[in-house]
Amino acid sequence: MITLPAGWQVSSTPKDSVQDGQVISYTLKAENNKSSVRITRKLSMDMLMLEQKYYPALRNFFQVVRTTDEEQILLQPGGTTASN
Repeated sequence: MITLPAGWQVSSTPKDSVQDGQVISYTLKAENNKSSVRITRKLSMDMLMLEQKYYPALRNFFQVVRTTDEEQILLQPGGTTASN
């Protein structure tokens, strides 16, 4: 859990993500609780060895995980509005 400094608020969080590949799965959930943000991430693998023909699918799975992990939480001072 990340506690925000006084006067700051979350303007955006990553979308929840669920990737289920049967023997490998990934979930990401970000909860905005006004004064804090809780990020829950779970990656599980239930395999020891994998046939080479499945390597491209496994690589694609980890590319999705990487892309999702790189999403950002944006903060801004409370009461601040965008202006031109």
